Amino acid sequence: MENIKPKKIVLLVTYDHGGAAEYIYKLSNILKNQGHQIAMVVKEKTKADDFIVPFKNKQRPKHSIFFKIIQKLNKKKYKIRLDEKYHFYAKEESSVNLSPQKFFDKVGFVPDVIFAGWTSGFINSSEILLLQQFSKAKVYTITVDMNHFTGGCHYAWDCNGYIEGCSTCPAILNSHFKDLAKTNFEIKFNNAQQGNFEIIAGSGWTLHQARQSKIYKNQKNIININSLIDTSVMKPSGKNEAKDVFNLEHDQFYILMGCQNANELRKGFRYLLESLEILHKELSIEARDKINVIIVSSKPVQIQDEIPFKITQLDYIKDYNKLSLLYQAVDVFVNSSVEDSGPMMVSEAMACGTPVVGFDMGVVHNLVITGVNGYKATLMDSEDLARGIKTIFSLSPEEYNIYSKNAVDQIQENSSLEYGASLMKTLLNE
Repeated sequence: MENIKPKKIVLLVTYDHGGAAEYIYKLSNILKNQGHQIAMVVKEKTKADDFIVPFKNKQRPKHSIFFKIIQKLNKKKYKIRLDEKYHFYAKEESSVNLSPQKFFDKVGFVPDVIFAGWTSGFINSSEILLLQQFSKAKVYTITVDMNHFTGGCHYAWDCNGYIEGCSTCPAILNSHFKDLAKTNFEIKFNNAQQGNFEIIAGSGWTLHQARQSKIYKNQKNIININSLIDTSVMKPSGKNEAKDVFNLEHDQFYILMGCQNANELRKGFRYLLESLEILHKELSIEARDKINVIIVSSKPVQIQDEIPFKITQLDYIKDYNKLSLLYQAVDVFVNSSVEDSGPMMVSEAMACGTPVVGFDMGVVHNLVITGVNGYKATLMDSEDLARGIKTIFSLSPEEYNIYSKNAVDQIQENSSLEYGASLMKTLLNE
């Protein structure tokens, strides 16, 4: 393949920290290492990298008539009420709160390509279109969640509004604002058509959703980047040695569950707790004694009493090298998310040689293969999730090693930085 002609690239994301931001940060580094001139433009900057550019526009926003009516209703007796599970953050798609000239003056160049990640509370689709029209850049939106093809929500659950046009939105609870999602959707649809936006999927699940969506269903080819994993850090080096780092016993079977958002409905911890209870009932007393559940959280977790096995609680780990050791130290990572575009922990665990059991959602959808590198359970089926954990627990050492190697190979081939770099090289060389 020919070398890529260096391009000027802007990547948009609200923050430079957190899961969605980390994704764009890794993509920024990939593009930078390929020789492109890049700027990762954020609302708030916390990292020291020179290519990260903070942008706060003080220009007075220009609102649509519809949004002005909403504002008046909010100031009076009416206030928009939302079902929190949908994460309906993008409430106004028509307002324009930036000057393209000032924006690109701050960036330092006018781009050839614009990538838009998680931009809620920062830049909406109308402003992305304005930047595109000024720069004539090619725009790619990235599905770190569903927001780029919905009327405002980031997770649609079982709502098919994004397929049909968001005419009846279950996220909006009061009738005065029911048309908001439909209005937002129509604006996004028109902006994407007018600016010839194309979408990039962040998982097999969001790839499926994007192909169904009214906004992007006619796009001929939607590429899927998956999680971008640094396999020079997230890699296997020795399970027993890793267990020693955390003072874990070599003969125990450790189940890892992340609990940063244990109260978040979409993380599905109810199903995980149910599956552990089912597993406990099915195992002998001797087998039960071999299982230990590891909880990682920076906050107090209120679910210990509901876990029927021994528990080891660890503080949240920020250092990637130590996190890699934790993934290697455990015997299985269980992901109970029932509405998710990732999470990155699935890919990280697999990269470290740890089989994953999870619901058919997010990156589990296309990275986890039952009988090969883990177990893909039927969505919201606690019994099947328990069956998956039991399957990994019951593997012989030889079988486990095969699963482990297959997990590492899957990430290297389909979710590594090298994989992402190859996709970007092809995309930008078209």
